[in-house]
Amino acid sequence: MLVRLSDEEKRLIEAASAAAHLTPTGYTAKAALEAAAAGQAPTGAAGDLRELQHELFAARRAVNMFGSNVNQAAAAYNATGELPDWVADAVRLCTAAVTRLDEVTARVNRKLR
Repeated sequence: MLVRLSDEEKRLIEAASAAAHLTPTGYTAKAALEAAAAGQAPTGAAGDLRELQHELFAARRAVNMFGSNVNQAAAAYNATGELPDWVADAVRLCTAAVTRLDEVTARVNRKLR
């Protein structure tokens, strides 16, 4: 197996392997095997972005559902002059989705720094 590393990645592995009293090759193999045995997917930029993408899609779905709820509530209000009982729950869910969206945006900002 051939592992390609940037200079910075190589430096990190060399420092960690020295601290663990292992060769860089042994350290890399041991770390990879432990992660694989634990069923852990490697993390990194692509994995982090994929996770953020899933969270953004979930927040987008929630906001779209709220848009549909607003239309239904408006139709009910126009027909009866009263808002449906579920409007407060819909507003709470939308607020939670926007909060989640803010958190994901902050995580993206931190990664881009």
